[in-house]
Amino acid sequence: MKQVGFAAAHWGMLLWAALVASSFYAAAEVTTAIDPILLTALRLLISATLFLPLLLLKGEARLTQGALLGHAGLGFLLAVYFASLFLALRHTSALNTALLYALVPLMTLGFEVVLLPSNDGKKRLLPMTTAATGAILLIAGNSTETVLPDAYPVLLYAVGCLAMALYSPLSQHLKGSVLQGRSPVGMTFWNMLFGALFLFAFTAFSGGWRSASTLSIGDLAWLGYLALFTTLGTFWLLHRAVGVIAPATVISYIYLSTLFAALVHWLWHDQQPAPLGVAGAVLVGLGMLGLVMISRQALATSAWRAGSR
Repeated sequence: MKQVGFAAAHWGMLLWAALVASSFYAAAEVTTAIDPILLTALRLLISATLFLPLLLLKGEARLTQGALLGHAGLGFLLAVYFASLFLALRHTSALNTALLYALVPLMTLGFEVVLLPSNDGKKRLLPMTTAATGAILLIAGNSTETVLPDAYPVLLYAVGCLAMALYSPLSQHLKGSVLQGRSPVGMTFWNMLFGALFLFAFTAFSGGWRSASTLSIGDLAWLGYLALFTTLGTFWLLHRAVGVIAPATVISYIYLSTLFAALVHWLWHDQQPAPLGVAGAVLVGLGMLGLVMISRQALATSAWRAGSR
């Protein structure tokens, strides 16, 4: 499988960050009467179905037993993340989950050190921490909450964040064994399909499937946008970049999504950003710039070593 170039991978992740930011506004247009876990399962299933023709064209429809288990494991991680998010939101605010999610790239770096040892892990710690701090300031700057959250939803969502943090490093690790040669199309299709199946199983158990009767034409239209762009598109861009860019750096683009969302909020509501928000935006920019520079240096070092052999 031919890898995408360094610049194309980073530009793709910049688009990824914009699409993720847009997903928050698009999801808000769907009626709240629909069970959110069912909604996510439908998004993943529709997205996987849209990729089916490409999957068949690439000849990746067949799975070995090892590949089946690998994709099922990755799909299960997706299901755990989304289920924990929506269950936690029943007991705590979106702010608290957003603050916790800001730690996911750092968790990803921890898993990456174990599964994909590299020499630049320590170098990326400072810019990632800088960007994470900036994202937390951006989120906190738009909040008036002063009450500490309950422990249960925080611990519940922390499990989901660990699952999401493990997803990218494990995905890249499995590409070296049971998923060797699998393209971004194949990775996206099978992982989303298994994630959808696990989530559907959860809604069958919880009774959330009954809310499907409340879907309107407008909901289906927004669901189509979410499935095509903010689910299928983002998963494909993520798998396209992983391997060219270190997984923890890839996931760190979520900080740019936070920045984009804040910018849209300020412009849409014609608000002046608070000093805390401005400081956060600057830190996110500096942290991401540092990560891009480090990944470029790592690429140059790798190319030099390959050429000297």
